[in-house]
Amino acid sequence: MGTTGGRVVVIGAGVGGLASAIRCAQAGRPTTLLEARPQLGGKLNIRHDAGFTWDTGPSLLTMPWVLDELLQCAGTSLAQELDIISLPSACRYLWEDGTVFDAHASLPQLLDSIRHISPDDTHAFMRFLTYAGTIWDLTADPFLYQPFDGLKSVAKSNMLHRSWQLDGIRTMDQAVRSYFRHPYMQQVMNRFATYNGSSPFRTPATFNTIAWAEFALGAFYPRGGMYGITQLLERTAVRLGVEIKVNTAVAEISHHNGAVRGVCTSDGDYYDATDVICNVDPQIAYERFIPGAKGRAERLKKRELSMSGMAILWGIDRAYTHLDHHTVCFSPNYRAEFADIDAGRLHDTPTVYLNHTMNYDPSHAPAGGQNLFALVNVPAQRGAIDWAATAPVYIERVMDRLASFGMADIRDRIVVQHVYTPDDFAHLYNAPGGAIYGLASNARTSAFMRPPQRDRDINGLVFCGTGTHPGGGVPLALLSGKHAAGYVLGNDT
Repeated sequence: MGTTGGRVVVIGAGVGGLASAIRCAQAGRPTTLLEARPQLGGKLNIRHDAGFTWDTGPSLLTMPWVLDELLQCAGTSLAQELDIISLPSACRYLWEDGTVFDAHASLPQLLDSIRHISPDDTHAFMRFLTYAGTIWDLTADPFLYQPFDGLKSVAKSNMLHRSWQLDGIRTMDQAVRSYFRHPYMQQVMNRFATYNGSSPFRTPATFNTIAWAEFALGAFYPRGGMYGITQLLERTAVRLGVEIKVNTAVAEISHHNGAVRGVCTSDGDYYDATDVICNVDPQIAYERFIPGAKGRAERLKKRELSMSGMAILWGIDRAYTHLDHHTVCFSPNYRAEFADIDAGRLHDTPTVYLNHTMNYDPSHAPAGGQNLFALVNVPAQRGAIDWAATAPVYIERVMDRLASFGMADIRDRIVVQHVYTPDDFAHLYNAPGGAIYGLASNARTSAFMRPPQRDRDINGLVFCGTGTHPGGGVPLALLSGKHAAGYVLGNDT
């Protein structure tokens, strides 16, 4: 914990950085937020073109009470600020043979949807939810809702006494196949590994909690788009007196005798600080901003990165009505797809995730049109793929895939197109190798080995965001910001 009452400088205005700045300012600390880009939000951002609007990052809100708790801390509430829609179906899943599975929020409808594919798997689903819910009950508090301090946090919880219930020895796929018989249901449940950028054939079965969170806790969308969350956080920060500086890149986090001293920008401005909250991936921060820390950056470089993605924003002049708010067009061979990604290759028949917001925000496209966001999983890498040459070819492959899912005319319907590759994610968001989710969670010890939020060598330096604990996604980034502020304010018990 830094000196009580001193200035807090937050580097990076992603969700975690904004959340931590709000909490520090609300507690009465002078707080300055520095953002290198012209817009706040990090990956939770927006793009407009030719009458189309796209969210360019997260497209799904889960655990909305985490956002509500932050807003209530700041004197307002989620109900007052945003129109949050509980989605009637979290996602529609499609296969090339015409099979459709809707992940309904209503349990009777959901069970009917499962029964349509595999009657035997309806009972399996209920048993699976009980199993995954047990893991959630064991892990949510020590891993998500509380600051995590490695084995100390584990020892304070009851996980050691019930470690066998964490199912950390099997892979997610092994656990899923022990419950579900039909390969399509197995594929649906395995998909949740991609929520933290990992492979279901390698990541521990403990992460089946992700499926439980979506099925049991619900999926939500803020009317107006996900970027409304960024705008809300910005308004809240400004109201509480946070000094926000955009187009302000950081050059150095200065420290002396094991304590933070301040932050120097690329323009030569200097901000004294007793505490610095860094919403930049630790590897990048150690390499570029922190004198004497390149050795730590090199050690992080040796660790496996999560997957990246190629995102395509399409403005099209028709509406594909068979697409839900979220739709997944599955690969015919999921195991081969992840094997290629693990090997650093692009898969020939990738799974394609699609999102459009026209069901709730028809103003996001001209009349009769649709704002399509497409995402395919690709390997994160450091220069192994020439994306300038590869992206146009791979986009053609993605469109070939969509032709198999009722979108044969998509090439003729495109009005405007924008593409984001791993190179873009690396450049725009300081993501090592373009990894969207930070480090991979493919090893049994991954949950314990993320870079810690509180720097162990420099007093007053704290990290938040995707690159540290507890991981990626809007609610986890909000929690990361909460924990970072807790370290600064001294309420991290």
